[in-house]
Amino acid sequence: MFGTSGASQVLPLHRLAALNDDPARAWLSTGEAARIDFTGWLLWAVFVVAMYLLRWVARVVIFLYVTPFFSGRISWFVVGGLFVLMRPGIRRSILRVKSARIEKLLARDADSIAADDWTALAGEPDGKIVSVVGWARGRLHLEKPLGGDSAIGVALPCQDTFPGVFESVHDFELVDEEGRSIPIQVAGGRIFGRPNVALDSHQLRHLCSDLGVPSGATPSGWQVYALRDGDPVMVVGFKQSFIDPMESSLRGPTPRAALGSAPPRPLLVFSIPAERRQV
Repeated sequence: MFGTSGASQVLPLHRLAALNDDPARAWLSTGEAARIDFTGWLLWAVFVVAMYLLRWVARVVIFLYVTPFFSGRISWFVVGGLFVLMRPGIRRSILRVKSARIEKLLARDADSIAADDWTALAGEPDGKIVSVVGWARGRLHLEKPLGGDSAIGVALPCQDTFPGVFESVHDFELVDEEGRSIPIQVAGGRIFGRPNVALDSHQLRHLCSDLGVPSGATPSGWQVYALRDGDPVMVVGFKQSFIDPMESSLRGPTPRAALGSAPPRPLLVFSIPAERRQV
């Protein structure tokens, strides 16, 4: 079973997010969602047209080089069989293309509202959408390291009935260049990151077992995205007042500005192309 170094508990974010019903879609406007869906239907139309053209090629080949005694109907059986065999793979590919479009669109929107003045966040009202950039620093980590480093969490591309991502992540802090920090509450969130750790079959099998990945889900590849201390990320979520039990004073715990989800919109965490650093 999955766990933590120094603690044993259920991680705040621990679920398989299916790409056919991606929680991140809740951030899209009606027009943006329509454009994403149109992209999917357009790709399906291209596939169907390609199959239709292939049918005519198959008909000519069968007539000229196999036998002229069969009618062109046999070409429909040939292409129809290919369509049935290829359809699951095409569906997976189209869903991943749509997911990549959603990620790119949301990351662009989040970057446009990124906050430079962290000190002003405390004065913002709870529920305000905020985007911040910094370096991740974990308080708890997965029980076993990934790629030689302890990890705050992991996003593992999987295939169940539909393509998806299995996400298992602890709450963490986001740290800026001045050493200031913001608690990030990942419950209900969504993690977008380019794979940064390659695993062999033995390591991948043990990772799935440790995390408790559902038995029907299988990894889609050998690489995973590990969120580690010092990784640069952009986080977009809703400002919340957070009582940090790990920070005490003579007057007791004081509220801090934190970021979290506000259903139906999940907290979003994006890996960004910046230098990793010690935090």
